[in-house]
Amino acid sequence: MIALMPRHRPGAEVDLPELNEPVRIATGIRATLQSLGWIGAHTGVFRRLGLDVTFPRIEAGGREAVSGLREGHWEFCETGLSPAVQAVLEGHDTVILLAQARPHISGYVVAHRDIKEPADLASKRIGVLSEAGQFAVATQLMLQQWGVNATLVRLGSFQNIYVELKTGSIDAAYFTVDYRIRAERELQVNVFPGPISLGNQVLATTRRLIVRNPDLVARIVRGYVKSIHLCKNERATVVPVLQQFLQFTDICTVEDIYDLVVPMFQEMPRPTVEGICAVIEQLSSKYPAALALTASQVTDTSFLDGLESSDYLAELNQKT
Repeated sequence: MIALMPRHRPGAEVDLPELNEPVRIATGIRATLQSLGWIGAHTGVFRRLGLDVTFPRIEAGGREAVSGLREGHWEFCETGLSPAVQAVLEGHDTVILLAQARPHISGYVVAHRDIKEPADLASKRIGVLSEAGQFAVATQLMLQQWGVNATLVRLGSFQNIYVELKTGSIDAAYFTVDYRIRAERELQVNVFPGPISLGNQVLATTRRLIVRNPDLVARIVRGYVKSIHLCKNERATVVPVLQQFLQFTDICTVEDIYDLVVPMFQEMPRPTVEGICAVIEQLSSKYPAALALTASQVTDTSFLDGLESSDYLAELNQKT
């Protein structure tokens, strides 16, 4: 049975290490925009909130990260907005608690030096995580926009994709900003940016967990907000932890990633209605019911509301 923590006002900093309540978080991809749980766990943020956070799966993939919530393999997941909304359309009680980032370029096609423009990708092999995942769809949309036909090669992880790109087994790859920066440093690649995202990385859980243990959910959300604050204000602490998460050997590459990505984090990480509506529209051809879906049906921002009304950010900033 899960012990409920004593109730207290949403923004209060309460040191509760003795509770040591187990919590499992999965991530869809190994990327800085899905690293906040890891950073919070490995810098003591969650421990001070009485939580023992573990990570059963890193790079589970968006669909599996969300299905793991439903099947009880973990209580929370950092994943893409699209898999979370799709789960709701399929009748599951998945719910989005927060969205980590401001609008940003969501991904890049990274290509060998002899591929100098998108047209040169014609008939080339492009590495992707999966054949039908969110990043594969993004790659296909970019290729359609450029009027190019290419072969997508499913490789399962960014690390696998990177190795295949480095050895020349593939001609290009779809990467997040992390591997884009690494590839620019190490492989001198050409980069073709994708579209601006309206906040496509989210933290999700289930509505049944919110009903069963709202205090646990409140502490997790508070921990994520605190982790964002830590990222923005304690570079020397965060960079080595981020390096461990990304599994990159070159610290200079990680510093570059930190400098580019951390400013994308929202201090109060609210999901955007525009971003959710954009995903709903994308999914409407497969799920006709999507057209009747509203942002409030896929989000629960009450925990962020509580932190905002308690002036939690002001308290964090005073302590900086």
